[in-house]
Amino acid sequence: MENKATFLEIITPMANVESIEEKYLEHPYTPNRKDNYLPNKLVISNTQFTRVEQRLFEYFINQIDHGTIDVNHGLSVKIPIARIKETIKPEQIFAVTKSMAQKVMTFFDLSKGSTEYEHIPLFSSISYNKNNSGYLEFRSNAQLSPYLASLGTQYTRYDFKTILEFKSIYSTLMYKLIKLHLGQNRTHFVYSIEELRKLLQVADKKYTNLNDFKRKVLEPARIELKETSGVPIHFEYQNHGNKQRNVTHIEFTVITAIEMSQLEKQEFNSAVQVNPLLVYEKVEEIIDKFYHFRKTHKELILSDKNLINQFVTLHIEFENGLYPKVKNKTAYILACLGLIKKRSTK
Repeated sequence: MENKATFLEIITPMANVESIEEKYLEHPYTPNRKDNYLPNKLVISNTQFTRVEQRLFEYFINQIDHGTIDVNHGLSVKIPIARIKETIKPEQIFAVTKSMAQKVMTFFDLSKGSTEYEHIPLFSSISYNKNNSGYLEFRSNAQLSPYLASLGTQYTRYDFKTILEFKSIYSTLMYKLIKLHLGQNRTHFVYSIEELRKLLQVADKKYTNLNDFKRKVLEPARIELKETSGVPIHFEYQNHGNKQRNVTHIEFTVITAIEMSQLEKQEFNSAVQVNPLLVYEKVEEIIDKFYHFRKTHKELILSDKNLINQFVTLHIEFENGLYPKVKNKTAYILACLGLIKKRSTK
């Protein structure tokens, strides 16, 4: 007699499969987090986000606590919808979240070209206002967790508000790439054009001409990073090597805020040597435009070359974002110049 599987035997394996439910560890929402911490492997990856999708992804990253990541489970991160609407138009959220739910992150080793890579879906689900919760919830794929767990050892730190400001996706990615190198105390680095295209997520058939790549990708990023309201980042780039034709690599030099301040102070000193009267007129214009000195304080500064030099140094440093926590720049400068008493730290 032929042996036949019973109905119970047939459905049991399926029942076992359905009983295995993916678990997610919730990371409670913490408001006003200043910095994002992104594992370096995620900086050196490719996801093909749009700029709006990238903003939303930064909200997700902002709420991850690396100390509580379990490599065997996904993450549940909830962001108040009201917070999301501060930077993303409400009418965009449906389409953006639907697209993000299908995104794949590609991890690769730059030294191995296209011979080795891994595609991992980012999210298991993204839900909006489920059960009238008022939250946008990201549930990440558990396969992503081992990469996120490396946050405790190899990560890139960058300012959350600054990353949301950028208009170009290329500026966003270049900002994080430069922050990665600065975090490792490198201000000079070289990438092949092929590597840069991967890291900045430039489509295969887009800007294949080097001049177009510089004009449409690198130059807009350079200008936007320089003009950010956060701590500006100045970088220059040039063809790497002696060959003028068939350029394969580009060399980057990052000028820190301190170095930029020093360069601008040198320019000021040189200008004073050439035409001091014109320079001091410009200093007076700066005082009137940016500060609220009393007439007596202003006259004291403009009548003393040492005070002028100190004022110009501080103004340049402010402009380069060296004192982001100072709220009253006028009082700070007057205290540094010894024209008013510094507040007690008690």
